[in-house]
Order: sequence, then structure tokens, then C-alpha cells
Amino acid sequence: MTERLRDLLAGFRPRPVAAWELLVMRCLFALVVWKSMPWLGKDWLPLGREFIYAEAEAPNGIARWIDLTFIANEGVYPAMLVVLAAALLLYVSGFLLPLALPVMFAVHVMARTLFNSQGWVHHGVQMVSLVILAQLVVVLGFTVAKWVKKRPPALRPGLSLGSYFLFYSQMAVVSIYVVSVVSKVDRSDGKWFAKSHYVGLHVVKAERDRYHNALEPPAPGEGQGAWPEQVARGALAHPNWTRLFLGLGVALEGLAFLALLGRRWAAGIALGLIGFHASIAKVMDIHFDFNVMLLVIFLINIPYWAVRAVRHLGATGDPEVAPA
Repeated sequence: MTERLRDLLAGFRPRPVAAWELLVMRCLFALVVWKSMPWLGKDWLPLGREFIYAEAEAPNGIARWIDLTFIANEGVYPAMLVVLAAALLLYVSGFLLPLALPVMFAVHVMARTLFNSQGWVHHGVQMVSLVILAQLVVVLGFTVAKWVKKRPPALRPGLSLGSYFLFYSQMAVVSIYVVSVVSKVDRSDGKWFAKSHYVGLHVVKAERDRYHNALEPPAPGEGQGAWPEQVARGALAHPNWTRLFLGLGVALEGLAFLALLGRRWAAGIALGLIGFHASIAKVMDIHFDFNVMLLVIFLINIPYWAVRAVRHLGATGDPEVAPA
């Protein structure tokens, strides 16, 4: 039993990553970071767009200690976007990462924090900031180690900076789900499962909050709150089925850390979480699009499996350890 546990724990480790994989990940993640900035919407180059909120009505996060309302001053947010764009280009190229990542993290966190300081908090972008932070920790750790020891850190054969880059990014992604489970249990005093069938009421509340925020009327013939209220009534009418459905999803979130055991585990866990997100989006109209994007980029890693399939058919080797 002890040996099995030791073998299982030994599986939580970085693995070889090809340079081309990292390049694809950096390109895709740079696009996610850019699109997750406030009010970019469908515009890819809105460099002249100003920040709408000029006040922090309900300071959240670092806004409790730092006045971020300067972002709303004329010309500040467009300038931040230009700086971010330059940092993202450096990030994609792989050059000056100790400079690019701090800039990416600072710009993203400041903008999203002011956005979330208006009396309501949007949780759908937290994972993006956390992945930037994880990559920043890795890069700065390697940089400091190299500076102190006057040489690159000694790594196991086959590993590189990219191996830790990917591993810590995956850790950031799965930690969001594990912490979500802990939060649910803590905030409900351990009664989350028993009370989970009341989730429909939260759906109605969220829908009405969106209506009052945007002041957009519902689609013709639907009526305000029609679908959310149907979900609420259905959940209350079938509490055990609701508990089962949500309980399976929460169990998957709690086991998300198993994605760190390897590529197959990562892909399997990610597919399960994406399916859960899709179900929640369909039934409750609650969307976590950026979470899904990061699951695809860092856990599923479609290019790796595509190259692996091609090389398997051609019997030319394993892309996991093949050179770039």
C-alpha cells in the first residue's frame, strides 16, 4: 500500500515538453489574455477604448489598498493596452520573459480588479490571472536560481524550463476547481450537497442581476426570467436528481488535481470539466468560456495529440520526448 501511494505521488511531476508545444501554448494563451481584458469584446485592436468605470464603488482585492481609478483617466487604459500588446509579443517570442510576464500580470490584474470593484464580481477571468502568476513564479525562480548559482538550475534528464512552465500552469488551472469545492463546503457549513437543489434560485438571481446591469430586454416571446425560473422550479421539484447532477460535477472539480499525473489524466479530466461547463451553460446560462479555453490549451493540448497520432501512424517516435 505504501509503495503504491509512493508511486502515485511520484506521478505528480513535470514531464518533457517539446519547444514547439510551448510556442503553440504561448500563442494561444496570449490571445486569451488579450481577449480577457475588459471591454475588448469582438474587437481585436480597440487600442483607443477608454475604461468605462471611473469609480471603485465596492473595492475588491488590491483595490482595497490601491486606488486604481486612475485607469479611467483619459488615455490611461489605451496606453495600458499598448503596453500589454508589446508584452504579449515578447511573451510569444519567448524573449525577455522576466520582463513580459510581470507586465502582463500587473496590467491584467489592475484592469480586472477595477472592473470587479463595482458591487458585483465576475469570477470567469480569475484563472487567466492565476496562470500568468504561475508562469511568472517559474520564470523568476529560474532566473534567480541562475543568478545566485551563476549557472542554470540542474534538472532531471529530459526536463527544461518549459516542463515547469506547463506543469505550474496546469497546477494553476486545477487549483481553481479544488478551491471552488473547498469554498462551497466552507460557505455552506458543510451542507452544500443537501442544499444544492436551491441552485435554481441563484440562477434566477444571476439572470435578474444581468438584466439590471445591462438593461437589455429579453428576446421577444420569452419574457424576463422565463428559462431561469423554469430551471429553478425543476431543481426544486426534483431535488435528488439536482443533487446527483451537481454532486458529480463537484466531485470532478475536487479530483481535478489528478490531471497532474500525466497527459492522459490531464486530457480526461479536462474533457470531463468541459462537459460539466457545457451542461451548466445550457441549463443555467452560466458561462466560463475562459476556463474552457485554458483547459483546452494546457490540459488537453490538442496539437500534442495530433502530432502523436501522426507520428504513431508513421512510426517516427514519441512527440513527448522528441526534439522541437
